Amino acid sequence: MAALSYSYVVAVISPERRIQEEIASALEGYPYAEALWALSDYPDARQMAAIKDTQGCVVLLDFSDPFRAKAIAAELDRNYPMAVAVALLPGGQRELLELMQLGIREVVNLPIARPDVVRAVTRAGRKLQRHSEEPAGGGHLFAFMPAKPGTGATTMATHVSAAAARLTNQRILLADFDLRLGMTSFLLKLHNEHSILDALMSAGNLDLTLWDRLVGRRGMLDILGSAPAEFGRDIPESGASQVLDFAAQLYSTLLIDLPGDMRDYELEILQRSKEIFLVCTPDIGALHMAKRKADMLRSLDLAANASVIMNRAETRVSLPVADIEQVLQLPVRFTVGTAEKEINEATQRGSAIEGRSPVATQLENIARHLVPGDAPAENQIAKRRFIDFFSVTTVRDKMNWKQ
Repeated sequence: MAALSYSYVVAVISPERRIQEEIASALEGYPYAEALWALSDYPDARQMAAIKDTQGCVVLLDFSDPFRAKAIAAELDRNYPMAVAVALLPGGQRELLELMQLGIREVVNLPIARPDVVRAVTRAGRKLQRHSEEPAGGGHLFAFMPAKPGTGATTMATHVSAAAARLTNQRILLADFDLRLGMTSFLLKLHNEHSILDALMSAGNLDLTLWDRLVGRRGMLDILGSAPAEFGRDIPESGASQVLDFAAQLYSTLLIDLPGDMRDYELEILQRSKEIFLVCTPDIGALHMAKRKADMLRSLDLAANASVIMNRAETRVSLPVADIEQVLQLPVRFTVGTAEKEINEATQRGSAIEGRSPVATQLENIARHLVPGDAPAENQIAKRRFIDFFSVTTVRDKMNWKQ
């Protein structure tokens, strides 16, 4: 079973369809819930066993029938370490001490208010994360480094990471470690006030609450965005390792955008990377700088993990791919065509390149290489509204609960 990656199932146990629908509406678009289950009656122990097959489950438990609800809460507290109960309390009920004895720390009062639901489910999810019995996520790092400025490494990292998050429907992190001239926040129109610089300055004190404020989001992609251009300011580069250590606990896949200056913190990230992509263009100047970077990677014994993405490659380039590989002594793993118009349009929208254009397909191919076991073919990816996860009839209950 895959480790918890700060996403979990939300299960609603309530005989009231209205309550189920209100919770679904409150959690529409909620980023950490991988599925929403509903059961129209209080389950027995055999039905509850389905929760053990999840990575983690937040159970919203209706206490309109206190006797049956307390029995379920007690069972969850005793035998389900990766489940956290949230009490749905009808107005007027005050049983907080008894709820605490059942292991319940979160309460949502009825009638439901959306902010109350989101806050309770978020806090319960953080408890799941803290109590995860195994390290969360595989923490695989993929580094994107330019042969020289302007070869499109940031654009490549941004759109590939968005494609990977979209294809897998899993949370993926894009971290902009170009600490002085980063562009990811501009490309994705992130307006949150925090950046990679804040993460570095808080490296020794990171927790989930602070992390939620630091990252921006586009769909399933979390972005630790570019720092503001403050040229006279000292940047605490030494915090990079701690930031990555923390992020690797939350994400199975991390894409790192590097400036290619080969500073100490970059070399450490390259050492940690599962794969290194040297982004180059076919012009002679870029190939010259790519040769120097490739030589340095070999001197660091990192060439075995490195390959080239040839950006802005047309059907006829100045040198054949075989000749480029001979010069660089690195394989050209991918080629991506010129897409100035698509990139400009995506930047104006603050979104990723999608669709069936040649460039969009090439970007998806790179993304599938990064997460080959997790990226189903497009026709297998069902796009469903959150309400569609509900299963309230006897037949559909069996899809989500073991009978």
